[in-house]
Amino acid sequence: MSIFVEKLFLLIYYYKKVKLMDKEASFIIMKNKTFRIIVLLIILIAGAACIVIGQTLLNSNKTYKPSENDLKNESTSKNADNSSQNLNLEEKLSQTANANISQNEMKAIAQNSELNSYVLKVIQVYKGEKYPYLLNNDYNHYNGVTENIAYKGSTIAKANPDGSKSSHCVGLTFEVFFKAMKERNKEAGLAIDNFNNMSIDNMKDFMITWFAAQGKPKLEGDQLAGAIVKYGLGTQIKKLEDAKAGDFIDFSRAKSGHTAVFINWIKDDRGNIVGFKYWSTQESTNGIAYKVEYFSDNINENFKGAVNRNQLYIGRVGAIINYKSF
Repeated sequence: MSIFVEKLFLLIYYYKKVKLMDKEASFIIMKNKTFRIIVLLIILIAGAACIVIGQTLLNSNKTYKPSENDLKNESTSKNADNSSQNLNLEEKLSQTANANISQNEMKAIAQNSELNSYVLKVIQVYKGEKYPYLLNNDYNHYNGVTENIAYKGSTIAKANPDGSKSSHCVGLTFEVFFKAMKERNKEAGLAIDNFNNMSIDNMKDFMITWFAAQGKPKLEGDQLAGAIVKYGLGTQIKKLEDAKAGDFIDFSRAKSGHTAVFINWIKDDRGNIVGFKYWSTQESTNGIAYKVEYFSDNINENFKGAVNRNQLYIGRVGAIINYKSF
């Protein structure tokens, strides 16, 4: 087509040149019949070529009609997308089921776990802050805890109203026990303030026993181990070798007593138990701290201490599934 167009332009150019010629020569050329026919043919051919090109462009702009194979491929692609979506849905359902299983397993673990690990986690919360030691007899306003403690909506232990977060040994260990119990109940899927179905009055009596304030000899259960056993929460550990970190201990010296969270035994070169490490609050450390003490009956003078080995009481809160009625 481009050749015809070029010829057309050449003809026009030639025609203009001819017009500038002598009128007579121009007249002779235009009178030539053969020449006129050639010009007419060139114009017709160029016009036909333009029509063909225009029709081609018009057809190319029409909406594409997919073939049967294209429709099949599109259908296959959609099915693949739907399958992928269904697979993702199944995976999500499977993940949800696994999450539910994991949650149920967590509940089972909590219900089958002794309280020791929870106790050890709770005592870490006090790290890095100041909790001074304070022991007084203002029982109506202060019960040796760093914050108020409520059970079933009733306040059973009061913090120092001056906001100092002070504490004493029986109050602090009771607070740790209480927080650990709530945390385990939460993981076990139980009400956080339901300790073996104890009532508010039961809990108050439990606390008084924990504080060794019943007015009875400790040997008869008036100490924290006795409180744990009395309300079916656990046991008293009789053999020293059976004690483990996270147990609660009540011990007596020649002129004083103390309660704490047991950490580990101290042994001599022969493997004999000569003392123990514990966590509590005491005047000698001006508040919460770890400390080591030794028994008074140690033969080795390097481990001579003041603790009466026969007046050491160890209490352990057992698994929820092992609670006993009271």
